[in-house]
Amino acid sequence: MKLGPTRGAATRQDRFSQLRRDQEAAPKLRAMFPTVEQLRFDLSFEGGGAITPVPQSRVLYPPARAHFSFPCPHNDCDGWFNLDTVVHAAVGDPSHRIEGVLKCSGLRGGDLTAKLPCRLHLHYTLTAVCSPAH
Repeated sequence: MKLGPTRGAATRQDRFSQLRRDQEAAPKLRAMFPTVEQLRFDLSFEGGGAITPVPQSRVLYPPARAHFSFPCPHNDCDGWFNLDTVVHAAVGDPSHRIEGVLKCSGLRGGDLTAKLPCRLHLHYTLTAVCSPAH
């Protein structure tokens, strides 16, 4: 006998399906920011429980989709990190570099009655490499 997915697994699968749809619908980076040659995201995490996700780096080039939102790396969390405003700020800033911290506002836990705040903090550094203005 095969059991169906738990509600937590279905929710995780729904989140990743939504993420794929959002990524596919996003414009190309070159259309949104014509002068940007590269966006580099350096991400590290703090708090949120006994296991802390490993640091991550992501680099986007002009053909990439301009999608700057991603789910909390904890599998049992329903939270998201949205870096849209951070990207716009970095591109508009004369230094083309922004640092900051975002707190996950998601809830963790498989049982609907026992969900607790995630409390994971994302420390980010975003650097935009831009071509000189013509």
